[in-house]
Amino acid sequence: MANSTIAINDAAGEWLEKTRADLLKARHLPGFLYTSPDVFAFEVENIFLKDWLCVGRVEEFENPGDFHALRIAGEPVLICRDSAGSLNAFHNLCRHRGVEVVSGRGNRKNFRCPYHAWVYDLNGKLLGAPHSKEVEDFDFENCGLMGVSLDTWGGYVFINLDPDCMPLGGYLDEDEVRQFAAFLKPEETRTSDKYVFEVACNWKFVIENLMDMYHVGTLHKETLGVHFPVNDFRYSLTKYGFNATYEASTYAPGGATLFGAMPWLQGKVSEKFACATWIRPTMNFFARHDMLQPWIALPIDVDRTLVTVYTQLPNSHFEEPAFEEKNQLYLSFIRQLASEDVQMLESLQNAVKSRAFRPGPTVNLERAVHHLLNYYLDRIFGEDITVRQRRLNQGRDMISNAEASSGPPRDGGYTASFGTAK
Repeated sequence: MANSTIAINDAAGEWLEKTRADLLKARHLPGFLYTSPDVFAFEVENIFLKDWLCVGRVEEFENPGDFHALRIAGEPVLICRDSAGSLNAFHNLCRHRGVEVVSGRGNRKNFRCPYHAWVYDLNGKLLGAPHSKEVEDFDFENCGLMGVSLDTWGGYVFINLDPDCMPLGGYLDEDEVRQFAAFLKPEETRTSDKYVFEVACNWKFVIENLMDMYHVGTLHKETLGVHFPVNDFRYSLTKYGFNATYEASTYAPGGATLFGAMPWLQGKVSEKFACATWIRPTMNFFARHDMLQPWIALPIDVDRTLVTVYTQLPNSHFEEPAFEEKNQLYLSFIRQLASEDVQMLESLQNAVKSRAFRPGPTVNLERAVHHLLNYYLDRIFGEDITVRQRRLNQGRDMISNAEASSGPPRDGGYTASFGTAK
């Protein structure tokens, strides 16, 4: 195990090595990785200040002056659309005393610091500062808001707080996200609902839960689980994450099909079509034949996480008769599903605080979770490339021998499983 700034005792080290073991010999992570302020601070510095993070949809910034101010792991960030139509991101910090220049969401022609009235335009340029003429050689040009890297993919807005970050495209391609999800055309969908809620748990638990097929038939037995044949889940592990194809009903009561297939999937996939991918570190992306649904988990603190769930539909769905009534059924179902998860996630956070907690074994349905747990260890304690390659090889071996509950063998990837849906 590589050296780390995080101090661990021998007992904790032994548990971490158990997580590095092969899937059916491995154990889940010890509790301190979900509760330690030191671990969380290390994650902020080495993950959230380094990686690309999804912070919304392009359509949420439709007009010049539209803005959203948010905090990510304590870091104040401002996203806005300027008068020329470009999206910009800044550190939401006045260059005078550091006060956040704006809060919330809305539309403005400029941003006026509420403390001393420094004014910035939509490009972050300082326009005015009271009493600035009193200051010798006051440099307006170098007192603008500090920029943050911003890019888009699929209609989603991503930012990166690392000034030396790699381009978003290359970042996504490390896990084959763009290749896998291209046929879903997320850029051609609109948001029918945005559900935001806070969970009293560590951010890692949220991400793990969304990959965990093991709990679906139990926790969600009256909602999602009854229409979700988890044994038909086919994972294709990528460098850090996974892509998956499987069969499942819609996100509607009783698994009903309220709308038809998205136009670009008509005649190419069945009503049981489903797929998923993970855009590290905080975005789980799900699709059905009729809709897309990304879940984004951004850390607030070591034991608090803000979750945003988008429901995205093609334009044609919005024109359907009785759209509002049908859409409401989706929204009610998703909220019920989320409420079931929240209860368990908060119970998990309480459980790992217990001195009696000991991590249990991982099973086949937790293959993606096991890969994720090791990703955490790689980011916190240093990469173990040998162990990662062994996981990838074992995953390929499993997929090559797997058969779906119906139809031909699947390889877990878009090309082989849904080769006509291009």
